[in-house]
Amino acid sequence: MEHLNCKNCGFGYTGHFCPQCGQPAHEKRIDAQWLLHDVPHSVFHIDKGFFYTVSSLFTNPGQMVENYLQGKRVKYFRPFAYVVLMSTICALITKGLQALTQNIYLRKNVVAVAARHESFLSHYFSVFIFIMIPLASLITWLAFVKRKYNYWEHFLINTYIAAQLNLLLVLVSFIAFITALFSDAPPEANFSVVTTVFMTGFLFLYGYTFGGLMHQKGKALSLILILTAMNSLLFVVYYAGLVFAGIAP
Repeated sequence: MEHLNCKNCGFGYTGHFCPQCGQPAHEKRIDAQWLLHDVPHSVFHIDKGFFYTVSSLFTNPGQMVENYLQGKRVKYFRPFAYVVLMSTICALITKGLQALTQNIYLRKNVVAVAARHESFLSHYFSVFIFIMIPLASLITWLAFVKRKYNYWEHFLINTYIAAQLNLLLVLVSFIAFITALFSDAPPEANFSVVTTVFMTGFLFLYGYTFGGLMHQKGKALSLILILTAMNSLLFVVYYAGLVFAGIAP
């Protein structure tokens, strides 16, 4: 059999799985076929590494996604399992916080009528974040089209980022809840503050991830200019999506 060096840990071996860390022998490059296999696998299987993936995407997301793209995948949660699980958990938490926030306002203002949001996506913002993955991937791929990563690899990167955005959504919902405890204003009045916090975190996460992933020695200024242009376009497109979905006024 062919002698191989494990892409994850570097151990030399022969066979179908690395005896040192357990990673499959042939971890192929991310492409459309890989994604078509990974989506159903992610939905119906739960892999290890969830909390390690969460912490890695907070502390050094550029290095984490680079490791995954290079084949070092055993210790990380698979991207589609991660975004589905994170979206589900965070959607439940966010809905609970929003309900508590609305109840606090109605208790303070007994004659007030609860605002009615007809948009499905205004109730399930996590779905909106998921829907935006292909478009965000196109923008990041075009921004770094001369680099080595293809569109589908950008799709994977944006899938991980989308999962982290759900945690950011929980944070802004918590901020809205705390604000309601000390304010008589309706929750909708704090939309601009909540949106500002979310979009600031959104741009930071994208800049932090791609800044670490695309860094090249001696080309810091070029990278800053590309990231600025990329984030500006992401902001415009994402906010336009919020308006179109009926989430933003």
